[in-house]
Amino acid sequence: MHSLRASVLFLLFAAFALFANTSDVRDSSPRQYPKSASPDIALDDPALKSSGDQVDDKRNPATRKPTKVTRIVRVTAYNAVPEQTDSTPEICAWGDRVRPGIIAISRDLEAIGLTRGKEVHIEGHGKVVVLDRMHYRKRNQIDILMTSYEDAIEFGVQERVISWVEEG
Repeated sequence: MHSLRASVLFLLFAAFALFANTSDVRDSSPRQYPKSASPDIALDDPALKSSGDQVDDKRNPATRKPTKVTRIVRVTAYNAVPEQTDSTPEICAWGDRVRPGIIAISRDLEAIGLTRGKEVHIEGHGKVVVLDRMHYRKRNQIDILMTSYEDAIEFGVQERVISWVEEG
């Protein structure tokens, strides 16, 4: 029941996010010039120039604005021990050393932009850094590194909103 409610909330949130972002809507109607204007005047229009001018559109990375991405995920906790990781629990998936303040992510989250080194804000927990990844079978889930087994057990399994910034 709890998983169904979370899935419905996620779908509603995703639909809202998809339809709420209207800042990218552009006027697609062609430019109208007076019939008395010569072709030279139309070429001097700054909107038509492409010689080094930065045009604010999605194809030009220099002008893209950062976007905040949010998502509801399943959050669990783990300890850096062989029973919960692999035979090298002190080394993360990309070769980094384990330290407080890191998370492991499911591969589907990695595919949508949560990559190595990305800073993530977890609602009610704070900022963490992506330095590890989870097994392929995990979906829509992050795993917070805890220093003690008792803290991980107390944390349990929760649904939380996470957010990060995409650079364009």
